[in-house]
Amino acid sequence: MGLKVSLYRKMLTALCLGAIAGTAVAALPGTQVSPHWLATHRHDRRLVILDLRSPQDYAAGHIPGAISAPYVHWRMIIRGVNRMLPPIPVIQSYLRSVGVNNNSEVVIYNDIKTPMGLGLGGETRAFWTLKVLGHENEALLNGGFEAWQKSDGRVTRTPRHARGDFVAHYQPRIYATLRQVRGDLHRHVVLVDNRPMHQIVGLTKAPFVARYGHIPGAIPYPVTWMVGPNGNFLPKPKLEALALLAGFPQNHNAPVVTYCNTGHWASIGWFVATQELGYRNVRLYDGSMTQWAYHHRDPVSVGFVN
Repeated sequence: MGLKVSLYRKMLTALCLGAIAGTAVAALPGTQVSPHWLATHRHDRRLVILDLRSPQDYAAGHIPGAISAPYVHWRMIIRGVNRMLPPIPVIQSYLRSVGVNNNSEVVIYNDIKTPMGLGLGGETRAFWTLKVLGHENEALLNGGFEAWQKSDGRVTRTPRHARGDFVAHYQPRIYATLRQVRGDLHRHVVLVDNRPMHQIVGLTKAPFVARYGHIPGAIPYPVTWMVGPNGNFLPKPKLEALALLAGFPQNHNAPVVTYCNTGHWASIGWFVATQELGYRNVRLYDGSMTQWAYHHRDPVSVGFVN
């Protein structure tokens, strides 16, 4: 009895001190948070809200307390391949410059009512970037900035700046290199192409991709099978049904690699596979078709996928 009373008093003291200091700690309810949750928790001590939109859009009005972290800074040219994950010290420094600490609770938002999931892809790519750097607590704002405007509606033009001390711990288990994908062609690894279907089969290609077609053996799970007309994720039952149609393995421990043109749509595929479908061994091929097609030693297939 005495031990229980002692523990109760300690808990009560901690709660009271937190309330007096006004330093409540955020507890993310999942990998997506609602505008209502964010409105309720945006003053929490450890919460960092990152606005991925352009500096101009941020200046015109943003969620109160959000820090400008334009998506353009999350990727860079590496050995001639554009839109790659920056070197670890570079991206670590950038995350510190926008207030991220290792114990931060990070909420990411963007404009998502955009064609072909482009805005949502910015959110999921930033989410994956934090994960690949070993950060543990991040979530997307469900519905993006548009949902915030419809729900809470309050915006400010007052910028917020903060410095963090984030220390990256690289997680290679969710990152696929060119060399690894070459090896994956001869192993039981499921390659998932998240581009639009007309690019997957080779009818068209992105202008910066050297060749038409897909990586041999890849299965199609295009962005339009994951993202609806409103720019947000399709309902989970649809995602599951389309994954089954695409040929996802029944074993949720099976190795999976997502790719697209630049690792942008592939981050939506990675997020859906890991956070919605429950696959536990999923890597994102950062270089994607931009890198794969550039190296003419690497095969491509056109037509219907194998």
